[in-house]
Amino acid sequence: MSTNMASREWLVQLAQSRQRVLSAVQEGKLPADALREIALSKADLAIVLPPMPVDPAQHMEQAHALSRPYLERLIQHDPTLEIKVDAEHSYTARKVLRRVLDHALDHLNQIEQWLAWQERGLVPEPTDGWASSGVTFAEDRVPLTQAELDAWLWRIDIAVGLVVQRARQLSQQQLDWRPSIGGWSIRQILHHLAQAQRYYVVWLDEPLPADPLACYVEASQRFEEQLQQRLPEHAHTIVFNGEEETFPEPLVKSVLKAEQELLSGK
Repeated sequence: MSTNMASREWLVQLAQSRQRVLSAVQEGKLPADALREIALSKADLAIVLPPMPVDPAQHMEQAHALSRPYLERLIQHDPTLEIKVDAEHSYTARKVLRRVLDHALDHLNQIEQWLAWQERGLVPEPTDGWASSGVTFAEDRVPLTQAELDAWLWRIDIAVGLVVQRARQLSQQQLDWRPSIGGWSIRQILHHLAQAQRYYVVWLDEPLPADPLACYVEASQRFEEQLQQRLPEHAHTIVFNGEEETFPEPLVKSVLKAEQELLSGK
């Protein structure tokens, strides 16, 4: 089967699976509340599907370029509005800025620690001082002025630029080194950082509906549209799903399997 035919078949299978799920809900065989988890998974995968450079420094640059318009629009949102994505992730306008900046600084520091570990055997001590996406401070709901947003964007641009600059200085050996006790390589850290920024920024502009059925329909549409835009040219190019390098086909198969298990009651 040609690449073009195979990729079209993925879309057909996804549409058929989606329709089976919707029919099961309409017939009362499947509670709508059961759709939330798989909807979130599809929405997450839709974020990572757009083709990205394999070079980690270029990936960081492109991810930031795609994210920046979302950051610039944060001032348009009600500062008290908090979008809850799941149990561990919720976002206000200021929290998006905080997470993007903290995440870049955290991993920039980690890269320097990893290099010292590689070159001089200096095992790093944990320096985690950031607050996760599940933590909301009072200041995260404070109104945001244009001048404040501009200052945030300046800091974020500088931090991302420092990460990109450091990444370009590293050899392939430095990028791919892993701690003997386990953990990510610097290459994985950089791809994770790039993809995470895109995850943080989308939710205020593109929240999923609260209704589970509407949420599933919207997430399915996002996933299938992003897959269709990727095909057939990028049907077999790398997808960066967090720190993991994968391909479109395993992602499609994982969705089909999850929906089949949902229908079978597993």
